[in-house]
Amino acid sequence: MSGTTLSPGRVFISYAHDDDDEHADQVREFWRFLRANGIDALLDLPAGEIRQDWSLWMLRGIRDSRRVIVVASPQYRRRADGDALAGEGAGVQWEARLLRDLVYEDPEDALDRIVPVVLPGSAPADLPVWLSPGSHTHYTVEDFTETGAQSLLRLLTGQPYETVPDLGPVPLLPPREQPAAGGRSGRSATVSGPPPAFRMPDQTSLVDALMGCPAMHRLARRHELLSLMGEFLGLGHAFQVPEDSDARTHLRALDGRIRRTTLTSDAALKAMYFALKEIAPDDIGTKGVRDLLVACGLVFGEA
Repeated sequence: MSGTTLSPGRVFISYAHDDDDEHADQVREFWRFLRANGIDALLDLPAGEIRQDWSLWMLRGIRDSRRVIVVASPQYRRRADGDALAGEGAGVQWEARLLRDLVYEDPEDALDRIVPVVLPGSAPADLPVWLSPGSHTHYTVEDFTETGAQSLLRLLTGQPYETVPDLGPVPLLPPREQPAAGGRSGRSATVSGPPPAFRMPDQTSLVDALMGCPAMHRLARRHELLSLMGEFLGLGHAFQVPEDSDARTHLRALDGRIRRTTLTSDAALKAMYFALKEIAPDDIGTKGVRDLLVACGLVFGEA
């Protein structure tokens, strides 16, 4: 992300001082790792270098941080779930009370702000019950590397791996083809496989040929063309193409619809030609369309 400055916001780390120093050392290493990766993580150890009103320090740390990381450990769960004696791990009990209030008062905000984290050697079962470790997301840190903590780093820095793609256009899906209910006798286009040598003309050539018919410059005539195509194909309705007042755009849509038809494209092209022939039988443009289709290997019977 060259040239982009990310501002993850402050992150407060809530953890328990367990019976030995090993857990605190691991949390210290985790805190240093976060700060080395541009995350303004707040830990109590540096604050302990000077005299503090700890209840106020913890209140401000949680209140003023964008997110609060809860580090899983057996002692944290015991104290945060109210199973510890009064005064035992008073700091964790105080922080947990503040976080439980947030969960109770605004669950959606709590889901966004409180981030349960499982460090190496710990387990999701070491998280407090009120963080719902079985049904809510938690973040496992395999080791203190970008790869080992990638999911957490992506969350804290607002860089998701999976992103939502832009919406594309809705496809035009034809209705189920209906059998003819008394179409024009002797004028249906045979629906069969295309001739071996047939190839679909390219869009530009077909549209240019159709634009050579003055009748196709008029919207009403294009409507008539689609209606006749539906009759020749035995659909029981007009051949469906998105309408457009611009003739060339409308004819491009017709070309696209022919390419996607559930019938064979040669049958649709025959129907188009026979419909055009009925609308403008003596037009030189109609002959130009036929010449193009014949050159593409289309074999015509008499309409």
